[in-house]
Amino acid sequence: MKKILIPCDFSEISENALNYAVGIAKYFSSSLVLLHVDQIPVMNSEFGLSAYTLTDTTQNTLVSLKQLAQKIQKTEPTITDIECYSEMGNVTDVITTYCNKLNVDLTVMGISGHGSKFMKNIIGSTSVAVAKHIEMPLMIVPPKATFKKIKNIAYACEYDENLEQNSSLIQVKYLNTIFDSKLNILHVLPEAHDLDEKEAEIDDYVEHKLENATHRTFMLTENETSKALIDFVKNHEIDLLIVEPKKHNLFHKIFFPSTTNEVAFFSPVPVLTIHG
Repeated sequence: MKKILIPCDFSEISENALNYAVGIAKYFSSSLVLLHVDQIPVMNSEFGLSAYTLTDTTQNTLVSLKQLAQKIQKTEPTITDIECYSEMGNVTDVITTYCNKLNVDLTVMGISGHGSKFMKNIIGSTSVAVAKHIEMPLMIVPPKATFKKIKNIAYACEYDENLEQNSSLIQVKYLNTIFDSKLNILHVLPEAHDLDEKEAEIDDYVEHKLENATHRTFMLTENETSKALIDFVKNHEIDLLIVEPKKHNLFHKIFFPSTTNEVAFFSPVPVLTIHG
């Protein structure tokens, strides 16, 4: 975990995510990247907006980021490497570009409207949108979460027929190792569902891949996946929940809730997204 990127908008939500990221950075002796993204303003022919104004805004924000970096280094002298960048553009695109360009290992973001069904259904989350596009892990930190040693990780393991071909379990096993934590594998099954042959094969594959990792496997019976995951987290002293965001077509987005979106808005602990 060499480099951690934190998008900063100077809100309380963002500040809390930054504090959590600082805790991780201290634990792993990581460097930090502070990134602020301003949306490109809408211009019209009557008023317009000069290029100087855009440049000036970016430069002012960069100064604020550097002041924030100095503040971090005064309170946390072990964090010596902090990069600062200020850009204007689409938030998801800019964050993705910087993650790739700087070889970031982890992105840490807060989430506005946590616990609000209105925000989830109507507005959505920038963090979840970013998580679905970047390839590297992204951690979504609830507003009240404070960093502590991650002792128990829960991984929502889907019965995905492509599981044997992707890197999901390798990533989960690696994360469990570097955090020196206990791993809980969660399979969520609909009520009155019996495992078919393929699902049983996936079970065997998961157990084989994790045979050298300290872990427990749970079969959760619940028609609503997100509810099962959040209930488990609340009842088992879980410190981190790992999920895999899926890209769905428009029909699925309209009629079926995103599990990632649901847990991001209602999980009491940070949610780490990975891509296999």
